[in-house]
Amino acid sequence: MIGFVPNAAFRASVTNPTLTPFLAQWPDKGQLVPLDDITNQWISPQSNNIREDSAMARLDHTFTDKTSIFARANFDDATTTEPLDTLGGVDEPRIRPTNYVVQLTHAFSPTIVNELRGGVNRSALHHYQNGTCPPSTANGLPGTICADVSGPFDSPSDSQLDEEVGTTIDGYDDLTIVSGRHTIKMGIGVERHRLNNSDEIIGNGDLSYDSTDDFLNNVVDSYSYVGPLTLGGERRTYIMPYVEDTFKIRPNLTLNYGLRWEHYTVLKEAFGRQAVVKVSCGGFCPPGTPLYSPYYKDFAPRLGLAWAPGGNARKTVIRAGFGMYFSPNQMDDFTDGHESTSQRFAVSSADVPGLAWPISQSDLPAPLYSPKAWDPNRKDGYFENWDFTVERMLPGNFIGQIAYDGSQGHRLFGRLQANLINPLTGLRPIPTFGQYGEKANIGNSNFHSLQVSLKRQMTGGWLWETQYMWSHGLADQGFGAGDSTTNENMACLRCDYSSTDIDVRQSLSVNSVYELPFGPGKRFLSNGGAVGKVLGGWQLSGIASASTGRPINILVDRSSSDMLDGNKKNQRPDLVPGMSICPANQTINNWFNIAAFAEPAQDTWGNLGRNIGRGPGYYEIDTALQKDITLTERLGLQFRAEAFNLFNHPIYGDPDSDVSDGPGVFGVITSQLNSGATGIGSSRRIQFMLRLEF
Repeated sequence: MIGFVPNAAFRASVTNPTLTPFLAQWPDKGQLVPLDDITNQWISPQSNNIREDSAMARLDHTFTDKTSIFARANFDDATTTEPLDTLGGVDEPRIRPTNYVVQLTHAFSPTIVNELRGGVNRSALHHYQNGTCPPSTANGLPGTICADVSGPFDSPSDSQLDEEVGTTIDGYDDLTIVSGRHTIKMGIGVERHRLNNSDEIIGNGDLSYDSTDDFLNNVVDSYSYVGPLTLGGERRTYIMPYVEDTFKIRPNLTLNYGLRWEHYTVLKEAFGRQAVVKVSCGGFCPPGTPLYSPYYKDFAPRLGLAWAPGGNARKTVIRAGFGMYFSPNQMDDFTDGHESTSQRFAVSSADVPGLAWPISQSDLPAPLYSPKAWDPNRKDGYFENWDFTVERMLPGNFIGQIAYDGSQGHRLFGRLQANLINPLTGLRPIPTFGQYGEKANIGNSNFHSLQVSLKRQMTGGWLWETQYMWSHGLADQGFGAGDSTTNENMACLRCDYSSTDIDVRQSLSVNSVYELPFGPGKRFLSNGGAVGKVLGGWQLSGIASASTGRPINILVDRSSSDMLDGNKKNQRPDLVPGMSICPANQTINNWFNIAAFAEPAQDTWGNLGRNIGRGPGYYEIDTALQKDITLTERLGLQFRAEAFNLFNHPIYGDPDSDVSDGPGVFGVITSQLNSGATGIGSSRRIQFMLRLEF
């Protein structure tokens, strides 16, 4: 782990007794490498540990030749311990998901079949975060206080306990009717979602200083505090009927069409513990006010076509499809009403000049509440997806495919900053409130991709698959997966329309399995014998993957008082004309050219586009060697050795992207793509497996 911390000289210059406790949030032990006159590079070994146990039980029973049932139960229990930040914080989520399902299938006739199923999914998460921010009651409130100093020092993390216990109880009924060339399916699904959670069981506050000099002089730019919050009980129901028909127009031409309607009820807290915020209410609305209004127009058509031209040969298949898909948002996106019942306030230098720690809410000219809100005009987000595919059988048992896949999303989940200062009046719309976050389905996205694949099923002891994709995704907020971003200028959301955070332009994956041609049933040593048994039954497999880098949003630290609306979140610098953002000698220690960026003038926004930068790409090669051993007719043994990132090729993470961190920190890569114990992008891992089959 590599972090950037104050050196001994800077620590000695902090003489204000109200500030010295914050020095503990940056480590001063371990390997310290001088970087400049106030900064050390801190290097410390950290560990990633995962313990996971799982079990599954299934029962199948046939009552008659027309009626059968199956029941299944899955259990999992996992604990992960990994770095929380670059300063020694520890992240320790503990999760225990369980799943139960029962399905009854009955055939009324050879052409009419009904499936009735019900299930329960439960996921219990206890997420412990042990940060380095010190506990403090200097503000008269319980919890930890973090001091974030703009400049070369890394930002610390607070200590927190996030409790989330989610339960979904669902029931589905699907009826299939075959009539001539039509296969008609219809049904309904009902889901009841319950989430008992609080991600703020421990109170915490955040101080922001615009520079190291401001920290030394205790000149605070902004301060926010969130008090402890008890568990809330969020409740919501989904109702989803549908009907579809697969029409075989001709033996080589099939048409599929259908319609689905979805309704998601407005989320409510089980005991009415919600605080709803609207400008029209002048702040907090009367108790019982819903977060938003219900929406009943989620009609989702589907259309698909499959055609195999070419007469009896039919070596080519052409497919096309279109569908609309609605999104209810994630359950924990709607906890804002309950979270707003805790003590929350925020103040900045744009509200109160001359802020200095300690800060107490009672000392402020107004309460400056900082709740969390939802757009009262919210409507469910949706995607329109379309694709066109041509698949062709090729010589050598290969199948080639080329496809275009596209989509556009609207009313996607996003985050706004609300109650900002009106530049004309210098006042906030709700004077007793500070700046606060508001969630809204306002985002737009589009995605286009070219996908090419070449596959060979296991034939003659050899399997091969190659997949290549070129794609480009654009969005002005998130891209529909529960993600979001804070726009630079809340008055111009479209100004942030750019590549999405996960826009990987090119990716390539190749995998193959080869059975060694030795032993019984193979080309060589097929007569058995000791040598045949030793060399037979071996299988070699491998996966090679590569992709281009992901977008990076280059930022600059701004003071709240420097912004027309008081919002300093996610501000970007100006681009210096004629300068390239990448240096001529790009390395992991010099990924971006800091001379290409400048801090914007006061009361202006930076002209650099969002996600202009690009991180490093990667490639990885994984391989496995497996041997199957037949012990008896009913007993077998399988040995498997696996190596991930076989050549231990360094797969780098993204560089520091904050221009205000300065030379030696900005544009420097200090981590690998994946610091976890498993998954793509981590260091080489070798594992062995022995499996008994009976």
